[in-house]
Amino acid sequence: MKRSILVLITFFFFTSFLFSQDIIISNFDIDADGWTANGGPIYYHSSGGNPDGFIEFEDDQDGKGVFIAPSKFIGNLTAYDQGSINFDLKNTYDNGQDSLWGYGIVKITSSNSYAEKNVVPLGYYSEWTSFTIQMNAVEWGLTESGWDSLLADVTEISIQMDAQWNYYDKSGLDNFAINPYSSDVEPDLIDHHPSTYNLYQNYPNPFNPSTKISWQSPVGSHQTLKVFDVLGREIETIVEGYFEVGAHSKLYIANSSLLSGVYFYQLKAGEYTAVKKMILIK
Repeated sequence: MKRSILVLITFFFFTSFLFSQDIIISNFDIDADGWTANGGPIYYHSSGGNPDGFIEFEDDQDGKGVFIAPSKFIGNLTAYDQGSINFDLKNTYDNGQDSLWGYGIVKITSSNSYAEKNVVPLGYYSEWTSFTIQMNAVEWGLTESGWDSLLADVTEISIQMDAQWNYYDKSGLDNFAINPYSSDVEPDLIDHHPSTYNLYQNYPNPFNPSTKISWQSPVGSHQTLKVFDVLGREIETIVEGYFEVGAHSKLYIANSSLLSGVYFYQLKAGEYTAVKKMILIK
């Protein structure tokens, strides 16, 4: 009985930290979550995403096509300074032109300014690929005052989904999230030009059902983050894609089929490999 009470106290203690993080996310598990599109239609698919539902853009006209984020992503976002934007992309249909320039450009707009950033390398992505953009003035090419002014009054956030303006194609978006910076979990990630790789402890830990995993990269490279059980069996791939130099993070949502227990997450980037332990409590 005492052990059960201790487990419950631990559960509520750590889940209270979880919800205090205030991560803004659309994982599209139920519907399109209020997202809209300009320059082409938007479709919702309940399966085939990373891992469940996702939204798809269809290029059926000339000109740029974008997804526009719902109202929960706009307003005063100053609390997300030094945080990150994360999202997963996939080219679901290509007409063979392979001219994917501009794909994945994220634009933040306020009442009197805007900034754009793209971390998606030129290429065709036949599998779900994760990307991260750091939320700081240097990354977005603004002065500190200009960056603060932009975040204080965000009126729209959009992401370009039309990879070949004048050609018919389709592309998918999943797990779009804005993460706040947390000094409790990432004390050194304020250095956005690190000299070494570093995989940080997930936070919160123990967790249920989600936790934030952070790491830093001294060079831009293809990187993977995977989850394994205590027997070394691969459970799933959290991220796989190209990440620029700097600090990165990903919200990991445990699959509902996973049982309570110890799991391991592994970062691989070039010749660098690191593993850390995390605990799922249900």
